[in-house]
Amino acid sequence: QSSKSIFMSSNKSSRSLDALLTAVLIITVLNTGYLSWRYLALHAGWVVPGSGLCSWTASIDCDKVLVTPEARAFYVPNAILAFGFFFGCLIWWMAGRRLGQAYRHHVIRTLAFWLGIATLLTFRFFWLLVHLDHFCPFCPWNHFLTYVAFVVALMIWGATDRPAKPAPLRPLVLLVCVCVAQFFAWQVVWLIAHSRGLL
Repeated sequence: QSSKSIFMSSNKSSRSLDALLTAVLIITVLNTGYLSWRYLALHAGWVVPGSGLCSWTASIDCDKVLVTPEARAFYVPNAILAFGFFFGCLIWWMAGRRLGQAYRHHVIRTLAFWLGIATLLTFRFFWLLVHLDHFCPFCPWNHFLTYVAFVVALMIWGATDRPAKPAPLRPLVLLVCVCVAQFFAWQVVWLIAHSRGLL
């Protein structure tokens, strides 16, 4: 009875961590999706600057940050890069879980690795933010959510048993291709729009 209770408690904890990671990744996708759309809308002239969800005061305004050179620290807009990354993470996590227990260890290990890389990059973005004259309230939220996702992924990884034998690679290769392809697809669309003077 005691062993059964421990197993049920462990299983419940695992489901809770899975749900938390899923929720955090969804929030980051929504946040970066909004910032990406706002960036495009501002540069295409579709919206009035200072009228966004995070245009709160004269100095706290995402719109003013999104039109600065720092909003394109790596040439492609930061928001679009982040959206492609976190959308890819969400696809990897959700689809990877559906592959079954044989793939779980590799899926969460890979996700934790890339979230660790993203965590390191947030320090560069924080440095850019603190040197601006205006503040984007939605930007640091995403950085903090990255830390939460990284820690939760590490916890799930630590609680996940390594499979006794390697699973077939084909499903993982296909999943990698989907995640990477969508990441670059958003950038290609932006580059085409930018080169044609639409932004």
